[in-house]
Amino acid sequence: MSQDTAGVSPRTAYVATHHWVPNFGANLQALATARALGRKGIDVQFIDFRPADLIEKYEGIIPAEQLAAHEGFVSEHLPLSPRITTQAEFEEMIQESPRDLFVTGSDAVFRLDPSSQRADLVFPNPYWLCGAEKLPGARLAALSPSAMGADFGRLPETTRSGIRAQLENFDHVSVRDAWSGKQLRASGFTGAMTEVPDPVFSLGEMVSKMREERPGGRPYILVCPPRKTDAGWAAAFTELADAAGYDTVSLPLPEGHTHAGTTRQPGFPLPPLDWMRLIAGAEGYVGVRFHPVVVSLLAGIPVVAFDMYHSHPLQRHRSKTWLLLREVGMQRHAHSIRTHRFLTPRRVLRQLERQRAGLGARKARVAALQRRYQDYVDLFTAPTTGAAS
Repeated sequence: MSQDTAGVSPRTAYVATHHWVPNFGANLQALATARALGRKGIDVQFIDFRPADLIEKYEGIIPAEQLAAHEGFVSEHLPLSPRITTQAEFEEMIQESPRDLFVTGSDAVFRLDPSSQRADLVFPNPYWLCGAEKLPGARLAALSPSAMGADFGRLPETTRSGIRAQLENFDHVSVRDAWSGKQLRASGFTGAMTEVPDPVFSLGEMVSKMREERPGGRPYILVCPPRKTDAGWAAAFTELADAAGYDTVSLPLPEGHTHAGTTRQPGFPLPPLDWMRLIAGAEGYVGVRFHPVVVSLLAGIPVVAFDMYHSHPLQRHRSKTWLLLREVGMQRHAHSIRTHRFLTPRRVLRQLERQRAGLGARKARVAALQRRYQDYVDLFTAPTTGAAS
């Protein structure tokens, strides 16, 4: 924990998160954190932790032109530290160039896999900020990190005890969802912990402006069903949507478009901010992944989630999408993998249309999530009030 002089606020920060990976949501949550800390007058550098085998993984599944779109976003918006690949390099870097504040999160930075040797999936790694606690006056904070499906109860006791000891070095601990909190408790950590929404919720003004500036023309529903969905599903949904007055637009994944059959397909590659703009301008979202749901909630549009994060309804408490939609009273619209076969195009369109009457009430719940995020940022960046925080 920090040993700061009373009344001192952090002026410089390192942030450890999945800022560089070719994933729209990962890039946007990093942007959100940079903006939130920048508004506090804090000079931010993202710890450019890139394990070689993770780079190789993405180069094997993401088209080169889309990789370049994500890297271009990072270069333009996210100040980076020197690149590192190991925990040892992290500790060496922060000793040579220390900063006042160390932040980990958001995204699945607390995900661990005991069967893997990849540097970001074993403990310790830079996402746990191990070594930063040794720096005089350094403040450590966890900003809505996720364990995303990991089961800490199955980790070796030596790993759990290491996690517990490191969490006790943090000045502020939060998690993005209840499942992640359960995993930290499974390590034996008993300290204060709060649930804090994803940083993208702090981009509400940006999303609202994008929605206000959306081009005219026929309204559209964004579609991104799972790849295993029947090839005719999107075409059948498009026919029903057309009769109801909507076009359909395919929202691509970084890997590319999942299905043909929509009215329109955006150009590819797609930069992260253009991806967000597509969601902000839509009249509904149907599909996979977590951050399209976050942006949809900010835009105030209906959502039907093909939730890939839980196979069976009894596993819903493991799913970040289900847990988020529960926060706004919409958990019945997060559908487990086993129920996807029942999501006919007609049923999905009906679910979207029925949500429209309740969008006003949902807006208040989304605003509460935004306030909770900002309150936590205010907390861990506030001037210290004593010799130790």
